[in-house]
Amino acid sequence: MPEQLHRRPMATIPNPQDNVPSLRATAEAMKELVEVLTGQRGRPGSAAVTWDDLVRLGFIVPDQIPRDIGSHSL
Repeated sequence: MPEQLHRRPMATIPNPQDNVPSLRATAEAMKELVEVLTGQRGRPGSAAVTWDDLVRLGFIVPDQIPRDIGSHSL
């Protein structure tokens, strides 16, 4: 049986309200999350894996990267 995956909880991003302290808290939480995902903060193992990482490690070739990422409307 595979080992249980234990994830560290990410920062919760509060919903912004119409006041400066709330907007600041939201911005700071977003900043922390981006820094963790880009590997600028926290443990290196918590950083997100990118398509470039997968190519560099030989898991995929550049032609396998989807070209329509982000082009879908919500």
